[in-house]
Amino acid sequence: MIDPTSFGTAVTVLGVLAAMIIAFGLAILSDMAMRRREDRAAASGNRSAED
Repeated sequence: MIDPTSFGTAVTVLGVLAAMIIAFGLAILSDMAMRRREDRAAASGNRSAED
């Protein structure tokens, strides 16, 4: 039979790992979005300087 304490610990560890994976995924997506926004701002700044 499965020990309830070890099962609870395993579920907790899986929950923590899932939360960390989601947090890192969101951080990567937001970083990509911020870089894209900065690239657009730099490109539009270069366009106005050329005009």
